[in-house]
Amino acid sequence: MPNTSSAKKALKQSQTKASRNRRFNALYKETLKAFQKAIATGSSDAAEILSKLYSRVDTLVKKNILHINNGSRKKSRFAKMLKSISTKA
Repeated sequence: MPNTSSAKKALKQSQTKASRNRRFNALYKETLKAFQKAIATGSSDAAEILSKLYSRVDTLVKKNILHINNGSRKKSRFAKMLKSISTKA
């Protein structure tokens, strides 16, 4: 347990940030699973889900949960995944 008032405040702030980060990460993972399922089944909704996934990644970058380069790399790989199923069909 924190002893000083500043340590108590820091603990509260870190708990709030961790809670927010968990929420945004959960939304991202949910969208990612939907995208992967659409890719696996070859669904035509994959492009719509990709757009939503881009939005989630951009949100994580904006909130400093992901580094900008990490977000860019993820978006590039998602586009590559979508392109790979569209060329097979």
